[in-house]
Amino acid sequence: MKILLVHPSDSVETGPWTETKWDLVVDLGWSGRTFYSQQAERFGCSVRSIFDLSDHEQHRCQLRELLSVGLNKVVDSESFDWWDSFCGFVYEPIEQVMRVSNLADEIPAQSEIVATRPNTATKLLSSLLQRDISSFSSEQKINLGVAARRCVEKVVALQPWQMMEIALDKWDTDYRLRRMLTRSHRPLATPVVLLPSAYVNVSRAQLAYAQMLPHRRFLLVVTRHSGRRVELPANVELRSLAAYAPGRSASTESERICLLRKWHRLLQERFAPNRVLDMAAKIGVFDKFDNFLRNVLWVRDAWREVLTREPITAVLSADENNAFTRLPVALARARNIRTVFCDHGALNFTLGIRKTSSGTYLAAGTMARDYMVEWCGVPAHKVVVGAPQKMCRSFRSGSDEWPENQPGHGNDKGIDKKKDWILFFSEQYELSSARTLTFYSELLPELCLLARQSNRKVIVKLHPFESYRMRRAMIDRVLSAEERNLVEVRHGAMTPDLFERGWFSVTVESSVAVENTINGVPCFLCRWFDASWYDYALQYAKYSAGYPINSPQEIRGIPHILEEIKISDATRRSLETCISPERLESVLSGTSDPKRLVSA
Repeated sequence: MKILLVHPSDSVETGPWTETKWDLVVDLGWSGRTFYSQQAERFGCSVRSIFDLSDHEQHRCQLRELLSVGLNKVVDSESFDWWDSFCGFVYEPIEQVMRVSNLADEIPAQSEIVATRPNTATKLLSSLLQRDISSFSSEQKINLGVAARRCVEKVVALQPWQMMEIALDKWDTDYRLRRMLTRSHRPLATPVVLLPSAYVNVSRAQLAYAQMLPHRRFLLVVTRHSGRRVELPANVELRSLAAYAPGRSASTESERICLLRKWHRLLQERFAPNRVLDMAAKIGVFDKFDNFLRNVLWVRDAWREVLTREPITAVLSADENNAFTRLPVALARARNIRTVFCDHGALNFTLGIRKTSSGTYLAAGTMARDYMVEWCGVPAHKVVVGAPQKMCRSFRSGSDEWPENQPGHGNDKGIDKKKDWILFFSEQYELSSARTLTFYSELLPELCLLARQSNRKVIVKLHPFESYRMRRAMIDRVLSAEERNLVEVRHGAMTPDLFERGWFSVTVESSVAVENTINGVPCFLCRWFDASWYDYALQYAKYSAGYPINSPQEIRGIPHILEEIKISDATRRSLETCISPERLESVLSGTSDPKRLVSA
């Protein structure tokens, strides 16, 4: 049996490997199920992605089990579990080992395996199968060019302030430089709720709740500049974590050495006997733990200073997955300070693979609560339904009522001028080894065809981290000049006109599906390009926040589907149910039993 492994940077369609007859082609990236079906006909054999080799539930359960192996073994004087913090950085390469392990189990003995180029996955597979895997390209020839191209692409995609943040995150992790450039503050005189943040979206989610309680004081402490890019309510004080960094101490250094001993014992006693974790260790997945511990211990000391100096009565976190903002939650719980989590996105799969850190979890609606409890396994008594009122009123002209307008379904002769846009919300598909060019070439021509037939326009709304220049060039590659005239690319914040003029929207699994639905714009989910095991799209569809389409050709039938869609108030409330100030106060103060607050 002859098997071809296609690297994510190579094409299944072009290359010297297309001249050989294969029995199985395995894409180490993701191109979408429609593409694989077409290529199977072309190659005359099965063409699959490595992402399709495992069951979603099995994958989640196995990953959660693997991450739990190291729990409670590397614990410091503050009862902080350092593996629990570090695993947020390494679960993705652990997933890669899991996928390659699944692939190894499916390869028959004596098979001939060839890769388009050598890479981590082929090295893993070679080790698991104990045989050599040949390649069409040598590693020496491609590494320099690939590295240079990726570096250029990253630089082009970033703003100057983003590059500065990345540099500081890399070389000033422990705040040795920033602490000298940040002025210190007098401790606050009145009790405050701590809002730890590393990103602007996290800060916005926290501030939306803070605005509801003007009588309460809140302290927003940011670990990086991005968290500061917000408009502050009058009851919120903003400070940088660098202002609390105490500098290095002999006791912390001594603790670091002790923790390293515990870490090496964990590698030998718990990780080595485990097939996946042992393989991950051998390819260097855990090599950065020493440096991580060295730097983040000083960050822990800075958060400890915050909790020591300031009169903190509760912590409201919106990002448990970030190691820097997970720290104050754990430190607060060790001090019996109340901890509450509010998500800055619609759904959060990391709650399903890591242990819960906060005492109470705020869910925007019953859809989010159902996902937290049923999919993630968060104890039901910990979850309280309630979105901030500002979020519930977003893009609704300040009204407390749900908008009455429904999507316009007019024909070519009578189009509702307010519904003349077809919205496509793009994402950074490359982060999960997906081939954006393939997806764009399947999706955009179909959207342009529909736009031309209905005398409408296609709006491509980019994710904040996508490069406008790179995406524009990609769109120009896959569309004709006539089609390009129908497309407008937008980069920046969401604006009300997107929902006011949106006829319908399209995405893969982005949380914009929820925003669109709440604002009266039906959203269609591109299931053929969804390789994620998070099951976001299934959850959206379950609560009518999105309508699955299984191939690009199904886009042509959307106008007929729209005639049957009516977004009800009940649907909207299942996605976002506003919490009252009184109930929020109870959650933050702990004056009421959370079990009595589960239903909004």
